[in-house]
Amino acid sequence: MFGIDVSQFQKTIQWNVVKPQIDFAILRLGWIGKAGSHKTDAMFEHNYTECKRLGIPIGIYVYCYSATPENAANGAQWVLEVLKGKSLELPVFLDMEDNSLVRLGRQTLTKICISFGTVIEKGNFRHGVYANANWFRNYLDEAELKRHYVTWIASYTKGTDLYKGKHAMWQNSSTGRLNGISGNVDTNRMYENLIKLNTNPSDEPSKDSDKKESETIYTVKAGDTLDSIAKEFHTTYQALAQKNHIDDPNKIFIGQKITI
Repeated sequence: MFGIDVSQFQKTIQWNVVKPQIDFAILRLGWIGKAGSHKTDAMFEHNYTECKRLGIPIGIYVYCYSATPENAANGAQWVLEVLKGKSLELPVFLDMEDNSLVRLGRQTLTKICISFGTVIEKGNFRHGVYANANWFRNYLDEAELKRHYVTWIASYTKGTDLYKGKHAMWQNSSTGRLNGISGNVDTNRMYENLIKLNTNPSDEPSKDSDKKESETIYTVKAGDTLDSIAKEFHTTYQALAQKNHIDDPNKIFIGQKITI
């Protein structure tokens, strides 16, 4: 499967143009450091909203400046706050590549990944670790991380499926070009099918089982589209739009009641 990862450096993306060219997207949520210094990527909310509107499967990545496991755990709690009410189809990846951290050594850097991941998974999101080949080889305990999480490697080397069976994803270029994106974009190959809805169930409105006569009432949850609801109930979005007097099928909201 082919996908991209993006951040504010790609500026405003024409996601409707990009969608037919990709199978998935990984969005930068932001970066973490010391408690209180975490920051959201300027384009995250826009990119998230557009991908959800268009039904593009997404995950996120978080750039790490945190120099202690404790700060990484605090950063993970912050990530869960940003993700409250949101759903992802792919994992939350911690991006480990900042030169300021290499002095910490393999053991501490690996603990930072695990500390972050433990909090993320307690929040009912899957976790993964992103790093380049040099980091996996010299600064992280790759085998230990693979026992806990999926891994995503960056290595800009020519070839086909070089990391199949070794990592879940391979970022193979930072100079990709796609219609709908101005300038370069990172491109990726996914070897394991990681696309699966994962969301914090405490934030997810439930599906109503109440029926009035022969009708089912569905409560819209984060990540839903009218088309995805229609497919779940073996109907069409046009039929649902007509039955529920929805003028614009692209505009439904969390908590909205849909009569099936």
